[in-house]
Amino acid sequence: MAKGRILAIDDENFFRRFYQDLLGAEGYLVRTAASGEEALEVLKGEPFDLIITDMQMPGMDGLATAEAIRRLNPDQEVMVVTAHKDVEKAVATMKSGVSEYLLKPINPEEFLHVVNRILFGQTLRSEHGKLVRENIELSSILSTFQNCLKFLRVEDLDRLGDLILDTLMELLKAEGGVLWLAGYRGINFRRHCLRGLARVSGAEEVLTPGEQDRRIILAGEPALAAGGKKVWIPLCQGVEPVALVQMEAPMGRPAFGPRDLKVAAAASEFAASALSNVLRYRSLEQKSLRADQGMAYNMAFFRDFLDKELQTARRYGRNLSLLRLSVDNYPELKVAFREKELELGITQMLGKVQEVLRDADIMAMVSPSEYYMLLPETDFWGSLMTQKRIRKALKDLSLSDMRRSLAVQTAVRGASFPVDGQNFEELSQVLTRRLARLKESLFQKGAMQAAPFWSAVEQILGTPKDYRFNGGALQVSKRLATFEDGLQSRFFRMSADRFEEVLRAFCREVVESCRTRGIIYRGCGDFDQVRKGLSLLEAQERSATTLYLLGGDRRVHWDVQKTVPIHIEEPQFRKYPFLIYLTEDQAYALFAHQHKGELIGFHTSDFYFVENMIAKLQEQYQLQTQI
Repeated sequence: MAKGRILAIDDENFFRRFYQDLLGAEGYLVRTAASGEEALEVLKGEPFDLIITDMQMPGMDGLATAEAIRRLNPDQEVMVVTAHKDVEKAVATMKSGVSEYLLKPINPEEFLHVVNRILFGQTLRSEHGKLVRENIELSSILSTFQNCLKFLRVEDLDRLGDLILDTLMELLKAEGGVLWLAGYRGINFRRHCLRGLARVSGAEEVLTPGEQDRRIILAGEPALAAGGKKVWIPLCQGVEPVALVQMEAPMGRPAFGPRDLKVAAAASEFAASALSNVLRYRSLEQKSLRADQGMAYNMAFFRDFLDKELQTARRYGRNLSLLRLSVDNYPELKVAFREKELELGITQMLGKVQEVLRDADIMAMVSPSEYYMLLPETDFWGSLMTQKRIRKALKDLSLSDMRRSLAVQTAVRGASFPVDGQNFEELSQVLTRRLARLKESLFQKGAMQAAPFWSAVEQILGTPKDYRFNGGALQVSKRLATFEDGLQSRFFRMSADRFEEVLRAFCREVVESCRTRGIIYRGCGDFDQVRKGLSLLEAQERSATTLYLLGGDRRVHWDVQKTVPIHIEEPQFRKYPFLIYLTEDQAYALFAHQHKGELIGFHTSDFYFVENMIAKLQEQYQLQTQI
C-alpha cells in the first residue's frame, strides 16, 4: 500500500520523471501534470495528500496554480519549487497557504525530508481531527443517553408518548413529530400522539405501511424520507415493531442528515424499551382486572381507563363513544336455566360482541345483565355502526336445553363525547335515558326488526281505508292509533305543497348548523323538478349534511357533492312521499299517502326508529354508508 498520494506539476519532462523516480522509490504513488490547467482537471477526479508545483510555467504559474488548488480544497497541502530566488513571490506563495517553498537545484535527501515532514504533520492533524470528532460524537451520544434515561421513569403511556416526541424534537432540532403505536405484528399503526407543528389528516389516524415502508420498519433503523424533510424512526423490541415515530420540519437547515440518523438510532433503543415495558405492564394490568366472564373488565379499571381516554380526547380534540348493552330478559333466563347454562350463554354473547369490537375498544361488566363498551376515537356515526353490528351479531342468540329454548333479548345504545357529555356520569345518564326510551320506541312496539324497509313503512301507514275525515279532523283506525304517543309520533293531514316546504325547512336547518354532520333521504319522482325547488343548494354545499334523492324517472348526474340523486326503479319511491333526517342530536321521519291533492300520513321524532329505518334503507338498496 502506498505511503501517500502525490501530484507533481512541472512543465519540464526531466523534473516530472525525477519526481516519479525519487518519490516512487520511497513508496509514494505519484501522478504528474505538465501545467496548472492539467493539474486542476486531475484534481476533479482524484484526491492527493500533497501537491508539488513548479513556480515558473507557461500559462498558470505556480502562485496562480496554488491559489486555484486552495480554492478547490482549503486544507490541501501544497509545496512550491522554483529555480529563481524571488523573495516577493516566496512571501506571496506562503501567504496563499503553501506548506513549503524550495529552490532548485533540488537536493534529494533534503527534498525527501521535507516531503516526509509535511505528510507526517498532515497525519498528526488528521488523527487529532478524528479524535476531536470522536469526542464530540461521544459527548453527543452521552447527552442523548442522559436525555433518554427519563423515558424509563415514566409509567403512563400518554405521558411517555409526549416525552419521547419532545425529546426527539430537541435532539434532532425538529419542529414536529408523530407517534403511532403498532397493531398486530406491525401490519398497521394507530396514531397515539403528535407534538409541535406536525399535522396528520384523518386518513392517517391509522397508518398501513406499503411494502417498501414495511421493509424500512422491520429493518429497525432510522431512515430519511421526503428528500430528507422527514425521519422515520422504527421503535422495535427484538424483531417486533412497538411503535413508529415520524420527525419532520428540521429547524435552520433544509434537511435532516446522517448525524440525525445516528442520534435517532441511539434514542430509539431507549424509547422502544420504555414503550415495550409500559405496554407489557398495561397488558398484565388489564388481564388481572378481568371480570368473572374473562371477556370484560371490572368497572374499577374501566372507569380509570375511561378517564384517561377522556383526557386524551380533550387534549387532542378527538371523539369518544360509550355504549351500554343490557340483557332485558335476564331474570327470565335465570329462572329458566341452570347457572352453568346461563353463564355459557352470556359468555357466548360476549364472544360475539368482542368479534364486532376493535382491538382498541374495551368492555366492562356492571352486572351479569349489563355491560359498558368504550370506543376510543369514535364519533356518533361510528357508534351507530357499531351498535348496528352488535344487534346483527346477537339477532339469533338464544339459550336452550332439552326442555326449552329462549331468545336472549338485548338492547344497546350509545352516547358520544363531547356532544352528549363531558364525563362518565353525564354519558351514563344519557345512556340510561336512551335505553328507557328504547323500550317505548315505535320500532320496538311495531316489532319491525326483521321487516324490510317498505314493509315497515306500509305497516305504519296502513291503507287509505285506515283514514277517515270527520269535518276537517283526521281520524285513523285503532290499529294505526297504537303508533301515536301524543309527544313524538303523530298522524297528519296537509296539502301536497307543504311537503316541499318541509324539505326546504330542513335544508335551512342544515345551512344554519353547517358544522353538524347529518343525512337526509327523500323519495321523489322527478329529480330536476325537486332541484328547482332547492333554493339553498349552493349554501348546502358548504354544510356537513348530505341530501339523497331516491327514485326518479331516470339517471342524472349533477355537479354538486351534497345533493345526490340516486335512481331506483322500484315504484314505492314515487308512490310514497317520504323524508328521513338524522344528525347527532335530531331525528325526524315522515311517510305519507297521496290522497286527492293532499298528503295523509305519519311523522315522528323517535330517534331509535329513524336510525333503524335509515339502516334498513341503506342495507336493502346498498346505498352509500353514512353510519
